[in-house]
Amino acid sequence: MDELVEWLKKMLRIKSDTADEELEDLVRACQNELKIAGVQGRLTDPLYKQAVKLYVKANYGYDDDNEKFLNAFQSLRDSMALSGDYKET
Repeated sequence: MDELVEWLKKMLRIKSDTADEELEDLVRACQNELKIAGVQGRLTDPLYKQAVKLYVKANYGYDDDNEKFLNAFQSLRDSMALSGDYKET
């Protein structure tokens, strides 16, 4: 999780470690939301990681485009759920 948090901090242009806990919470919340939608995956999967990135951008207060990022996350989540590639085996 540390590597992912560092990647998210670079993406969000955060230099302080004070955001680490909040970012970890957002990652876990995203994973739970994906799971509720029927999406199973790993943080090493590029598409799953993209969903996490969009979720964090939508919920961290990255910029004024929060709604745009939320809509993009929801579309990706729904597509992943429907694809069958991310179903629990």
